[in-house]
Amino acid sequence: MRGKKSFFLWVLLFIFLTTYNFDFTANIENSIFSIREIELTGIKNSDENKIKKKLDEFKGKNIILISTKKLKETIKDFDFIREIKIKKIYPEKIKVEINELKPLAIFTNDNQMYLLLEAGKIIEYKEVSDRDSLTLVYGKGAEKNFYILHASLEELGFNKELIKKFDYFDINRWDIVLKDDKIIKLPVDGYEESLKRFLSIYKKENFSNFQVFDFRIKGQLILK
Repeated sequence: MRGKKSFFLWVLLFIFLTTYNFDFTANIENSIFSIREIELTGIKNSDENKIKKKLDEFKGKNIILISTKKLKETIKDFDFIREIKIKKIYPEKIKVEINELKPLAIFTNDNQMYLLLEAGKIIEYKEVSDRDSLTLVYGKGAEKNFYILHASLEELGFNKELIKKFDYFDINRWDIVLKDDKIIKLPVDGYEESLKRFLSIYKKENFSNFQVFDFRIKGQLILK
């Protein structure tokens, strides 16, 4: 008799399990560990609304099961983004901190404008918060060579706030125009030495009346 009861109970259990489909993951996602809030910080120039919209897709998902890698992959290709830090704050909050690439200059060519960002990234022009502080860059091919010049200026401690614009010539040569309209004409090769020399004399009184500092001929400085 006991054997018949056990058999009957096993049959009922089999029918029950095959009739009802339990989605364990779904039950967890609807638990107290579902994501209710996503805090976004560090945005300065990125499209905050679009990033928020992408991240909002994770609301209601389980905070334990969602990987930080997946969160990062969702928004990593937005303009300006250098680094993304994700912090889970249990039981229901995600904190997303954005580290942005800094705009360095505005490049203009054939009536089109681009932003030259840190790390060699070039994007189509869009308004940025510090637009007035950005230097203008002109000349075909300038965007490919600008970062080399910029690195040299950084290494020399050249105050880039003095610069109005960069003019690039297709012989791989630069003119730097300062905000006081002084012009530095750099040579094709070894212009780091020319920049050092300019910095050493720029503020000296006997050079203040000159507008053009021409270093194009190796070993010479022509003043005008």
